[in-house]
Amino acid sequence: MAAVSKIKDKWRFDKSNWRLKTGICGTLVLCAITMYLREFDLASCARSCGSDSILAIFGVVYAARLLLSMLVLLPRPPDWHEIPIVYVVFIPSVLAALAYGRTQTDVCGPWHCAAVVLYVLGSLLSSVGEYQRYVFKARPANKGKLMTTGLWAWSMHVNYLGDSLLFCGWTLAAGGAWWTWLVPTLITLLFVFMHIPNLDEYLSYRYPEEFPSYAAKTSKLVPWIY
Repeated sequence: MAAVSKIKDKWRFDKSNWRLKTGICGTLVLCAITMYLREFDLASCARSCGSDSILAIFGVVYAARLLLSMLVLLPRPPDWHEIPIVYVVFIPSVLAALAYGRTQTDVCGPWHCAAVVLYVLGSLLSSVGEYQRYVFKARPANKGKLMTTGLWAWSMHVNYLGDSLLFCGWTLAAGGAWWTWLVPTLITLLFVFMHIPNLDEYLSYRYPEEFPSYAAKTSKLVPWIY
């Protein structure tokens, strides 16, 4: 395991303090979504089908998915360095941008339908992919094997693809300032230029026999495109 020290994402091997880390991150997620929802008139949202109703639902669903992933589906807890970067700064900043930058409408237009489709599709790709991996890893016969079936046969990072799509839908539903589109843009750029290369490096080390052939025949993010 000496080669682990050469892996940028060697922290992926650390599964210590699972309950403590997930407890801290879960609390931060709940705080972030609470602050997000405070920007909406929830009583009015419950009576109407305007843009704020959609945005409020998107926020609740996203927080629920994050908690489900952390507590059940993910094969490791959040790392200590992820807590300040992701859960203290990034997630609250994204939620704030979508809440403060939105344009409130009382009636939903065609773009809201497109937004819901993108959001639901992205959420399903991410959560179903993580669930498929969870079921695969739970089988003793698959111990030490790389997940290459199900949605993962179409995209090596289908959960990242899902997140990019859902944030595009979320931003479209916000229908606000041009800078709100920095949210899906920055998220996708981070996936392509940082997270995917580093994760591929980890996977090539973790699964030296399976990963090369899997990477050679499977799209990294968008099937048949990239």
